[in-house]
Amino acid sequence: MNVAELIDILKDLDPDALVEMAIVAPVTAEDDSITVDQYTVEGILPRDPADHGGESVVWLIGGEANDVDEFIDAVGAEDPLPHTGEGDVIDMSTWPR
Repeated sequence: MNVAELIDILKDLDPDALVEMAIVAPVTAEDDSITVDQYTVEGILPRDPADHGGESVVWLIGGEANDVDEFIDAVGAEDPLPHTGEGDVIDMSTWPR
């Protein structure tokens, strides 16, 4: 899905609705069971196109609050970029390579 497709889907929804992501993963490789973890989207991380074959990529960031904070600290992100929404756009311009 690209950003335009996501915006197109979201534009018709209640603008005050909470945005969550559901991560679907197999429980084990041996069977067809799955697990679903759901997290509030806490921020958006624009990625370097050079790391993605020239494609523009953004990550939706979510998880347990402490884990998200540790992730932001671990990647050396600066303060979030300014924007009008509630979540953070994480500035990764200083992320070491």
